[in-house]
Amino acid sequence: MTSTPALSRSMHDQAGLIGKLAMLWIVVLLLVGLLLLDGLSIVLATFRLSNTAQGAATTAATAYKNLHDVNKACTAAQGSLLGDDVPVPETEGWCKIDTATGEATIVLRTTASTILLGRLSFTQDFTKIKVEESAAPSSM
Repeated sequence: MTSTPALSRSMHDQAGLIGKLAMLWIVVLLLVGLLLLDGLSIVLATFRLSNTAQGAATTAATAYKNLHDVNKACTAAQGSLLGDDVPVPETEGWCKIDTATGEATIVLRTTASTILLGRLSFTQDFTKIKVEESAAPSSM
């Protein structure tokens, strides 16, 4: 009969371990889920910005081919950006035209909206996106 109270006491001492372990796994899964959501947000923002920059570069290259004016080509690229609801950069050099080849280069920057990564100082750099896309004028 001495084994029954010892067994009961042993099980009683470990009763809280399962709850603590379950809580630890829930917290770990929650953090992994947040990191996955943030990663997806960064990837989608990069893809969207890259697509917009490529369209603006193509528009600028075509406009330069037709008009031979760098300012008008960059103005056409601005219209392409506004059509995709992307704000026009205020920095110089976001729109570059190589006058020898007619190739247009568009540089865009943004910050991805995230749940966790953008709020921590040591991970904020992961949310800053810079995209540089170039396009040559069509040969048609």
